[in-house]
This record gives sequence, C-alpha cells and structure tokens, in this order.
Amino acid sequence: MALATTYEPPQNTLWLRSKAWDLTWISGSVLLMVIPYASYYIGQAFGFSPDDARNAVNMLIAFLIGGPHMYATHLRTTLDPSFRARHPSILIAAILIPLAVIYLGYYHFIFLLTFFFFWASVHVLHQIVYLVDCYNGRTPKAPTMKSKMIDYAVVLTALYPEAMWRFTHNTFKVGQNLLFFPDIFKVGSARWYEPVPGNLLWMLSGVVFTAALALFISKTYREFRTGEGNVPKTILISATIVATFITPFFHELDVAFQGLNSWHSFQYLGLTWYINRLRYDRGELPKSLSLFSRPGEWWRFYGFNVTLNLTALSMIGTLLLTRSYTGLSFDQCYYMIVLSFLLTHYYHDHIIFTEQADFSRAPAKGFALSPQA
Repeated sequence: MALATTYEPPQNTLWLRSKAWDLTWISGSVLLMVIPYASYYIGQAFGFSPDDARNAVNMLIAFLIGGPHMYATHLRTTLDPSFRARHPSILIAAILIPLAVIYLGYYHFIFLLTFFFFWASVHVLHQIVYLVDCYNGRTPKAPTMKSKMIDYAVVLTALYPEAMWRFTHNTFKVGQNLLFFPDIFKVGSARWYEPVPGNLLWMLSGVVFTAALALFISKTYREFRTGEGNVPKTILISATIVATFITPFFHELDVAFQGLNSWHSFQYLGLTWYINRLRYDRGELPKSLSLFSRPGEWWRFYGFNVTLNLTALSMIGTLLLTRSYTGLSFDQCYYMIVLSFLLTHYYHDHIIFTEQADFSRAPAKGFALSPQA
C-alpha cells in the first residue's frame, strides 16, 4: 500500500535559504573580486598593453556575469505582467534612458561616465541594504530603527573616504578618462592640513565612516552578548565594509570596480533565481516565467540571460567596426551600449529594492512512497 506524505525543507530563522547557499552566493562570493584585477595583470604578463588588458577584463566580465545579471532583472519586472501593471514607468524608462545615454555618450562622455560611477556605487550599496533588510526580516525580533540606521550608515559610507580623496586630488580616472569633479572641491597644491574645501570634504567622509564603523562594532558586540546577534547579516556587512573600503585604493579604477561588480552580479543572479524559484513553488509565477524557474533547470535561467547579453555585445562590436565613420573611442562604443541596458536595470532594481521579498517556502506536493521505503 502506497503512503502519501509531504516534506517541508527545514526553515532557518536567519539564513535566506541555507548557510551553505548564503555563504556561496551572498557573502562568500566577495572572493570573486580578485578575479578582474588578477586577470588584468595576467593579461599584461602575456603581452597585452595595460589599456588592452583593461578592455579585455571589461568585456570578459560583461559577457560572463555583468551582462547576464542586468538582463535577469527583466525576469522579475518587464516579463511579469503584475509588475508592469504596478509600475508602468518602466516602459517609459526603457525609451528615455537609452536615448539619454546615447546623447550623453556622444556629446558629453565624461559627464556620462561620472554619472554612471556615482549611480553604480549607489546601486551596489542599495542592493546590500536590501539584503540587510532581507536578513532583518528573518529574525524573530525585529531590530530597532536605530540598529537599522547604524547598519545602513556603515554600508553606505565605507566606499567614499578614499573615493573622495581621489576625486579631490584629481586622480579618479577610468582608463584614460578623468572623471568630472567641481574645481572648487579639488585640493590643488594645498597641503593635507590646510582648510580648503577639498581637504574638508575627504576628511568629512572619513570621519562619517569612522563614526559609523565604531557604532556598528559597538552595536554588534552588544547584540551578540545578549543573544540577538544576526550571524549572516553581520558576515555580509563585514564583507561589504572591507570590499568597498579597499576598492578605490587600486590604481586601475574601472578594473577594481569590475571586481565589486562581479560580486554584486553574482549575488544578484543567485538572489533573482531563488526568489523566482520560491514564487514558482508557491504558484505565483506567470507561465511566461515558469520556464526559467523550474527545479534543476537553472541553466535555462542563465542561458536566457547570456543569450540576451549577446545582443548587447554584438551592438558593441558593430560600433567598434564603424569607429572610422563615427569617430567614437573604444570606451564610448563600450559604455554607450552597456549603459543603455545597465541604467535601465538600475531603474528597475531601485523599484524592486523597495519591495519586501517573500522567502517563505510553500509546502511540497505530496508524493507516493513504495511499501519498501
């Protein structure tokens, strides 16, 4: 006689899925940051010029992970009828953002790059804040607003002390492109202790981060002493502090930021697949998205995003082949196409990150066991 039973995976009050999964996809993937910079130097060891090695790293990351992650967004937004109905502005943004990128990329490229790096930093940190909130939602006792503000503060400030130093000292370059920064905030020939606006700016960013870090360490210590410490959230925030603080210290900034992008994109791919996988289990996904979220078929999810990414890469290739007619630089060809898609992805994500994700697991369907089982 066959017996019917159900199996519900054990729930964990802290990890989003499991300890192994979270450490692999969310926090431990910070180790991916070493790959772009290591590849940059390996390329030069094999005879590439620094600029060619830099461009090769950008294209490699864009193909394998950076590009696929920005298309994965559409599996939660554009292709989801309920999301489109709630947020019709994404359709307008899909037209206006690429038009603005193309115009700025052709006529005001440095301003486009400056805006991109600023929005990219906000976007990466917004994702961390979103993940912090996801971990907060797993705790039996909700953290206080003061506790959350301290977490947010240390996450949002660690990147900027050295970044402000480089902006104020006129060394924030992407390849051969010096990013725009108002002259009034540049230190010029002033010594570090002179009270000019530039010195005050980078010092202020350092003081704010130091204060946020001290408050975070003190708060976290107290939480663990009272048994309220959140291990996965603390690991994530600690990894973020180290990763974002050291990134602007590297000489080749766009390669260094590709390291941060690799971690960010890996997180995003795992998180997007898992959230849609849970929605599939709960019967919430429309049929158009179910194909990319079925158990054991993650390769459809990744393959779909890589296929869409080939579209962008082919467009970049077309611009590169026609540079003699357009007069565009390599960086313009690359960033005009990539940012048309990437900034659209940013817009979608800033909407997604304001909505609480549901990590509850639906009861598994009953299945028959043989009498011998």
